[in-house]
Amino acid sequence: MLARAACLVAVLPFGAGASADWPVLRGDPTHRGYIEGELRGPFRIAWVRHFEGERIGSAVEPIVARGRVFIGTHSGNLWALDAASGRPVWRFAAGSPILHSPAVAGGAVVVASTRGLFVLDLATGRLLAQAWRRGGYSAAPVVAGQRVFIGSRGGTFEAFDLGLKWLWKADLGVPIRQTAAVANGRVFVVAEDLRLRCFDASSGKVLWASEPLVGQTARDYYPVVAKRNGRSLVIVRTNPVVRMSDLIGLDRRMLCQNAGLEDAGWRTIEAWSRDQRALGTPDLLAREGDAIRRHIERHRESRTFFAFDAETGKPLPWAPVLWCGGCQGVGTPPNVLPDGRLLVFYRSAYGNWNHGVAPLVALGILDPASNTIEQLRHTHGMRPPWNTFWGTADESQNFLVVGRTILVIHQGTLSTFDLRTRRLATVAGKRDTWGGFRNLPWARNEWHGPGRGSVAVVGDSIFWQTGSRVICIRAGERGQPAPDIAIAASDVPASAIASPPPPARADLVAALRSEVAEMLGKNWAPLYVEPGLAGREFLFDDSGEFFEALALAFPHLDEALKAKAREALRRQWERHPPFSPSTWYSLERGARREFFPWVPPRVLRRLQRPAPHHPFGNLYVVWLYASRCGEWDRVVAAWPRLKRCFEDFVRSGWKLDPERGDLYANRYLASFLAFAAIAARVGDTESATRARALARDTTERLVAWWKAWAARNPLRVFRDIKEWDRFIGRGDGALFYRIASHKARVAQFHQMTPEVASAIRKRAPGAVAKLCAAFEVLCPTWNLVGEERQVHYGENFLDPPDFALDAFRAAAWLGGLSGRDLAARVDIPFCRADLSHIAKLAIALDRF
Repeated sequence: MLARAACLVAVLPFGAGASADWPVLRGDPTHRGYIEGELRGPFRIAWVRHFEGERIGSAVEPIVARGRVFIGTHSGNLWALDAASGRPVWRFAAGSPILHSPAVAGGAVVVASTRGLFVLDLATGRLLAQAWRRGGYSAAPVVAGQRVFIGSRGGTFEAFDLGLKWLWKADLGVPIRQTAAVANGRVFVVAEDLRLRCFDASSGKVLWASEPLVGQTARDYYPVVAKRNGRSLVIVRTNPVVRMSDLIGLDRRMLCQNAGLEDAGWRTIEAWSRDQRALGTPDLLAREGDAIRRHIERHRESRTFFAFDAETGKPLPWAPVLWCGGCQGVGTPPNVLPDGRLLVFYRSAYGNWNHGVAPLVALGILDPASNTIEQLRHTHGMRPPWNTFWGTADESQNFLVVGRTILVIHQGTLSTFDLRTRRLATVAGKRDTWGGFRNLPWARNEWHGPGRGSVAVVGDSIFWQTGSRVICIRAGERGQPAPDIAIAASDVPASAIASPPPPARADLVAALRSEVAEMLGKNWAPLYVEPGLAGREFLFDDSGEFFEALALAFPHLDEALKAKAREALRRQWERHPPFSPSTWYSLERGARREFFPWVPPRVLRRLQRPAPHHPFGNLYVVWLYASRCGEWDRVVAAWPRLKRCFEDFVRSGWKLDPERGDLYANRYLASFLAFAAIAARVGDTESATRARALARDTTERLVAWWKAWAARNPLRVFRDIKEWDRFIGRGDGALFYRIASHKARVAQFHQMTPEVASAIRKRAPGAVAKLCAAFEVLCPTWNLVGEERQVHYGENFLDPPDFALDAFRAAAWLGGLSGRDLAARVDIPFCRADLSHIAKLAIALDRF
């Protein structure tokens, strides 16, 4: 069977029947991940380039055309490099982050940023056309038939000509983060509601739409279109809707039980996997495939691989493919072989690919016609050679098939698997690096995912983006690898571009009122977010967040909305007073906020008990409610209960440690100040005096904490994996505050208020300047929600929306940005009834 698999992959001289360029993501609009040709060693690193102070998204791959390599950065630069030397040819400054790969058509380069879409002259980088969009784009544009297809973060799927004239658009009502696929006059894409839609490429008519898929997102990658036995099909991967370690464990237990293994931890399983018995037999493999299909049918959360008839949209039977990915990311997409079968990275109790802490993985060829997998095995014994294949379920890999050779694309290593000889060989890199190089201190978002881009193969060259570098590798060459060379934006003048004006005040007011109306229209459940190993979080599960968002918004509402807001706040005051334990909402009740369609009922329980902060932290919100909504009578009437809340907090003995810090330091200080103001209002001089004294002491400790942490170096190169693991487990001791292993927050910014910001600015201006500058370098896309996580403090695929809100508060009150500057950074909602988005709109309006 293995010999038959190898024979189906043609061996041709490189370039025969293949494009001389790599014009779109994964090589062509169907994203099949296969090209004809031949790649043979030796291999040599010809050049390496990184961009000073700039990072690149982990799912990005280089685009290569007419002797140029094109790569975009989160700093908003599209770079054109000479493919032969790596020398920069030109730079285009988009004025906002570029989150994915560009595309090339003829003499034009199409690039998408988070503000718009641009067409550039390939030779010079000169701007030929532009189109601004709310929220911009995070997907890669796809060019087919001289048409550009792309979905926007604002929720429209669009088709343009190469002059960016609109041909058609469809409003889907939710962000679109997935790159589309185009084949046979049809366009396929999954929006954040997790429906796969098929559009007519000419008219934009929706030909069919699937039922919602399972997962949290389908971003980073793309649908894959294949044809087998005359039948066209489209395959989509999603990421897990439950924590990746839980899903790996659920699937592993099933695989072990089916194989008769003891599931006693990864070391036990890895020891078994080194035994020849682990290779299994054809009968055992067939039985396992049946078991996996039954498991997927029974366990909805295990569904991450979906296949559909491309003509009708009819779903095909479950393939025996379980999730393999990294950092909670979308599963590895399949590759389409010439006969329409699919190369898949999947989970199995059998085989010889295991090499890590999340074992039981395999590489095989899925036949969509029979829905069975022919397992591939290498000839190196019971585990792959070091620095070739990372056989772990929790690390991102991608694959590209070049003739008979499979390129195995990992963050640390690039290797080959020969389908004929079944031998593995290292091309470049080594374990726990970025292609063999150390980390770049400003680019800490990459560590095994969450997406792992493919590589571009043109002629005898492989172009690999890893660790925010571009590495060019030449086949058939010997010699020393080239050094890593930095390119500075200041050394390469950029094409001029006029940025769009930020939203006007009237636009912000209209958006705010619309968001508030949506929020008041239903009783909403708390938002469920599963970032990854950080563990599930529930946002907006505390009535204090509701009070804060509405109080901030209140002065900007019309009279009708103010009346509705007052009534909603009155009900919350009675049912969930923010200064009491009743502030916490039930996780099960209410309309779901998530764009994705299904939250498993079993996850609707908090991981952290008792509540993460004392209700006293909401006293600031109570003062805000009274001050901005004119509700002093209600607050004064509750004074005895407010005072009991204060006394209970004082008895807890909380005191800020200026060395260790505290995640809720800003909010507790703000609440001391607020309580003192309320106490003075009701004439309780003694309580006001006590609260002011506590506020003074906390302020001194908070300022000392800022100064102590600013004295440390938040930007440094990690010497080895041990230092990197310490960062993941402990935080960085300067900006990212450890809550638990794999979980951190920017504690200095967390729940900032204007009053606290004013005190810090006045007493520690140097510390503020240093940490804010470091944060901007580490987190250039801080204002974007729903995209790749900012800093790798663990195996997580995104930051919850409070990350952007905390940074927004800091920008407004520590950084002093104007209303116009803030308006350009409000971004789109993370979910339905997004309280953090309401707060950002209101803060920007206040700054106007």
